[in-house]
Amino acid sequence: MNPAKRLLVVFLITAILLITGSVGLVKAQKLPESHLVSADWLQANLETPGIRIIDMRADIRDYWSGHIPPAVYLDETALRWPQAGIPGKLIPVEVLGRLLEEMSIDQNTLIVIYTEINNYRATYLAWALDYVKHNKWAILAGGFNRWKSEGRPISRDFPALKRIPYGRKLEVNSEVRASLDQVKNRRPEETVLLDVRPPEMYAGERGNWKRNGHIPGAIGLFWASFLTEDGNWKNLDLIQNNLKALGLNPDKAVILYCGQGLMSSHTYLTLKYILKFPRVAIFDGGFNEWTDHDDLPVETSKPKEVK
Repeated sequence: MNPAKRLLVVFLITAILLITGSVGLVKAQKLPESHLVSADWLQANLETPGIRIIDMRADIRDYWSGHIPPAVYLDETALRWPQAGIPGKLIPVEVLGRLLEEMSIDQNTLIVIYTEINNYRATYLAWALDYVKHNKWAILAGGFNRWKSEGRPISRDFPALKRIPYGRKLEVNSEVRASLDQVKNRRPEETVLLDVRPPEMYAGERGNWKRNGHIPGAIGLFWASFLTEDGNWKNLDLIQNNLKALGLNPDKAVILYCGQGLMSSHTYLTLKYILKFPRVAIFDGGFNEWTDHDDLPVETSKPKEVK
């Protein structure tokens, strides 16, 4: 084969690979509005270019024992550090960007996150990605437990990853994160403050803070009350009726808080992406930050009961 023909063949093969790879990536990125993907969807896309699977189960030993190939492990504590002395705040944007790069993630990567079941470690990363305007993410419905129970592929190999540039400067979406001042200065007729901790924490009967209880004016609704025992969402009509009974509707902005943003992130997913509340933010300083200010009041009444 002469050099000209050889060059033409190489060009055609490269073009075919680029086209088929692009088609595969486009196909994979047609995600549901809920940002939840099924095990069937993920298994069909395990080898699709441009996807990074992240295992966020609680114990790294579970990852060592077996994980969805080719998932990389991330401990959720890597996403939080102290800020001005307040523990457990989201890491700075530039640090989050470096972390994404170390996991071989750029601005076009579709990130699929899973935990044991549908719990808040995965949703905390999802919220952090929303905060830096990386909207290409999904959560595996049913988590690893369902994946394993259905006999799907499991590996003990680590992915061979190299750091790559993210590709752009990360920008902040301030609409999904609330500050202490925003919580203090909120107008109740426009913004609902929702405490998603367990009822006994809301009532001040349990907790390890300097002062226990809740922020005055906050409505109490436990984040896990949206879910069945196996981690699936309850009937959405029931959830919406419970929210309406507490005064929550899509016409109002919602600020969520818990101890330090983890539990809140699950309710963030429920309200914003499943129930389509347009204005949902997390006060990730949470009761952790509020109760440290001795001049800020704390209440200890019980939350209203719902079905």
